[in-house]
Amino acid sequence: MKIVGNSQYQKEANALLILNLLRRYMSSRVQIAHELGLQNSTVTYNVARLMENGSVIDVESNGTVPENHGKIGRKPNLISLNPEFGRVVGIEMMSSLYRMYISDITGFQVFKAELPYTTKEGPKNRNQFEKLVEEVIEKAVSLCESVPLLGVCIAVPAIVLEGNTCIQECWTHGLDQVQFSGFLEKFPFPVIFENDANCCAVKYLFNNDDQNDCYFYLLSRKHKSEDVPEGIPTIGLGLGVVIKGELYRGSFSRSGEYRSSALMGTESNAQSDVDFSDLLKMDEDAGVRENLIQHLFSDLFCSISIFDPRSLYVGGFLASSPYKETIADLLETTLKDSWFQNKWEGELILVHDTLFDPAEGAADLILDHLYRVPQVGSAEPDQRKWNALLQGII
Repeated sequence: MKIVGNSQYQKEANALLILNLLRRYMSSRVQIAHELGLQNSTVTYNVARLMENGSVIDVESNGTVPENHGKIGRKPNLISLNPEFGRVVGIEMMSSLYRMYISDITGFQVFKAELPYTTKEGPKNRNQFEKLVEEVIEKAVSLCESVPLLGVCIAVPAIVLEGNTCIQECWTHGLDQVQFSGFLEKFPFPVIFENDANCCAVKYLFNNDDQNDCYFYLLSRKHKSEDVPEGIPTIGLGLGVVIKGELYRGSFSRSGEYRSSALMGTESNAQSDVDFSDLLKMDEDAGVRENLIQHLFSDLFCSISIFDPRSLYVGGFLASSPYKETIADLLETTLKDSWFQNKWEGELILVHDTLFDPAEGAADLILDHLYRVPQVGSAEPDQRKWNALLQGII
């Protein structure tokens, strides 16, 4: 019988536990051992290996002895993640532009910008999309300069199947049930896709230590009518769902696909029962705004009653004027009974400055892969590949 403590798994797990602690704050070896319940020799061994591959570094202490440090009065040698070890990139790819967010391995922002595509306009299909992916990744590599790029996550307004390589129903790029695994293998670092609303939810999950957290992120998108194919509405609504501290994808990766209850049983491909022509007047017509928001929030309350989330984050155009004012008014009037007299104790949060939430959350998703501790009893080859980028121990 193989002893877990002496296995390769245990070595990987210990190294990742140390990296996760250092992701939150720098620490001494003695404090790391105390915080994680590891032997001092185990910490010394793993820190030496992590320093050898460059993922952690010794830093100058300011003379302050960390709490619970074993030798009071002695200036400790502090260990920190090395921010120059690598970069992670999150990219939101929309129909006519993309937003890029780059961070170091601590999660600190290095770069963010909204950029136009330079690839010539062409038919929206797989070939064109792959050209755009190559363009944005080439841009990311150039922005990282001499620092290694560890991984890229691309957020798209689509259903992304588990495994993060197959995209379904993405009208912005003309994709439907397209598998990109072979194409993505050409890059020298991992590249994955994820639904944009899921990425937004991950942004609030990655730095949250509450393993039982439950919340929704409602991402609202408004498109120019000339950019939208016939039969597609000018707004998009999607939910990122987190249950017990994990992004919930559903049995078929369709969790969070909002559709108005009024459209159930119809052949419409719209998400809201508001007429397409009325949606074009939302900015100026308060009645249309109220109709859309009242129906949307009435539907959402059904899910909120079932899952009892801590929070509902609202991002995108619904978090901006004049929509946020309309939401506030309706919650004080028409929607008051359903939202505040049914004992939901959660919080509705209109997210400030939501423009880069999908791209930032996509970068956080890469960090989550990198730092995730492998599960006992499973070889998890895909996860081991991600871990190897930080540890170099596979």
